[in-house]
Amino acid sequence: MQIEKEKLRSANVTIGECQDKIRCLTQQRDYARIHQKIVEIPVEKPVLYEKCEACDRTAYQNEKAKYETQKERLAGQYKAKTVIFQTTLFLLAWYSLTTTLFQAVQSDVFLSDCKSFFHDAASFIQTFIGWTIAAGHSAAQISTKIPNAFIAGIIYWLLLILVVGICVAGTGILVILIEIKVIELYKKNCWDFITLLMILTSAAVIIYFGESIKKTLSVNLLLLFVLSQGVYVGLRCYLKNQLNTKLY
Repeated sequence: MQIEKEKLRSANVTIGECQDKIRCLTQQRDYARIHQKIVEIPVEKPVLYEKCEACDRTAYQNEKAKYETQKERLAGQYKAKTVIFQTTLFLLAWYSLTTTLFQAVQSDVFLSDCKSFFHDAASFIQTFIGWTIAAGHSAAQISTKIPNAFIAGIIYWLLLILVVGICVAGTGILVILIEIKVIELYKKNCWDFITLLMILTSAAVIIYFGESIKKTLSVNLLLLFVLSQGVYVGLRCYLKNQLNTKLY
């Protein structure tokens, strides 16, 4: 007990000394806050360099004027050459397109295949509409179970219009979405001079050598042109994706 009392007394003495020190430091802090003063200390601040106006800047001004003149001259030459190149490219494309179209008009085989292509497309649309109407009639037969003839007739036509409208609208939306996706891929991967050459070359080959192609392959020439463009777009997208994968 005596030892514990001595330890407690020593701890109390230490606590008292710490409290005195804290009290002294607090007083010094309060005194410093009350009696502090603001002292201005000069600080160096960087400013922009200003050359003396009395200095001779003729050489600098002359070199600057020469640079601006040369820059404007080169920009004008580049713009003129760009316009000439674009004009030449447009004229060549226009000449190739017009001659190809004129040859297509004179080609009996190509015109016949074009008529057959659009006739088959119209027949497919008519067949699809017929299937849709038949499906609508089949779905509308549910109305025959209604005893009231007037209500049954109304439900019959409502079901028919609903089924036909859903089928036609859904098919139209699907076709539009596919066209938008194809156009996006075409613009993203194939919108360049190489594609123009590909279109003109494939069209010229199909039109000029249409008879020989028909003798070898029993295929519609316009359909062959569309398929060739599809294969070209797919190949360009594949090669571009492979190139990007190798780069990364």
